[in-house]
Amino acid sequence: MAKSKSGLIVKIILGILIVLVILLVAGLFFIDSLAKNALEKGAPLVLGTNVSVERIHIEPFNARVEITNLIVDNPQGTYSSEYAIKLGDIVADIDINTVLKHKIRIEEMFLKDVNIIYETNVINSNLQEILDNVKKLDTAEKKEQQEEEAKGEEDKEKTLQVDLIELSSVGVTVQAKGAAAGLPIKVTIDPMTNLGTDEEGITPVGLTLRILGAIVTTAIKTAGGSVGDAAAAVGDATSAAVVGATAAAVDAANNAVNDAAGAIKGLFGGKKDDAAEAQPQGN
Repeated sequence: MAKSKSGLIVKIILGILIVLVILLVAGLFFIDSLAKNALEKGAPLVLGTNVSVERIHIEPFNARVEITNLIVDNPQGTYSSEYAIKLGDIVADIDINTVLKHKIRIEEMFLKDVNIIYETNVINSNLQEILDNVKKLDTAEKKEQQEEEAKGEEDKEKTLQVDLIELSSVGVTVQAKGAAAGLPIKVTIDPMTNLGTDEEGITPVGLTLRILGAIVTTAIKTAGGSVGDAAAAVGDATSAAVVGATAAAVDAANNAVNDAAGAIKGLFGGKKDDAAEAQPQGN
């Protein structure tokens, strides 16, 4: 009798182990599609516009995330460009020892083949509208946290520490709102380092605001705006960090605008120097 009971227990344990293995394999197999679905549903809540992604690949044992062709659509309105932002490749390496902790450490994040379409009518732009949506959510999160702290009901959300963010192969296309096309220009955005290194870390929304702020700042400078214009667009909370992170792009962006405009005018018989002088200069 005892032998039959022990045999039954062994079968039950084996059965449970088999089910667990099946669930683990299924989870690893579908984790990419689950993450893709979560991103496409969650990102619009932050950005206020549709987001699509071609592929997400997660290596759980190496703590690496790879995202291919993430596209941020224009806000609803009269924008004619195909999209606002397209990130060809995003690769993030995470410190696996921090995954279960309150603050997750991202060792490196690389954003490659960054294509930005800055569609503006001077008063407003597609990028500014997206940035404003993120800033509203960031403000709402901070207010909610303050209220919870005042009530003694603080429920700490996961935060991040990002050691390095690099954006490479960045192109900004500046075009008038409603126009069919614009002028593409290659620019440089300086690496961002040591974000959220304090005890509290940086929230995912705060990180989005910081990256998007760098993009908007660069787009404004590329269009010939000043550092002051860029700082005003990003806002007091992040302007200093963003402007500091992209300061080296000012001269390069303005020179690129001047050179490109000069070349275009040259095609129609104008002088390159005249075209350069006609372009607005950043401060």
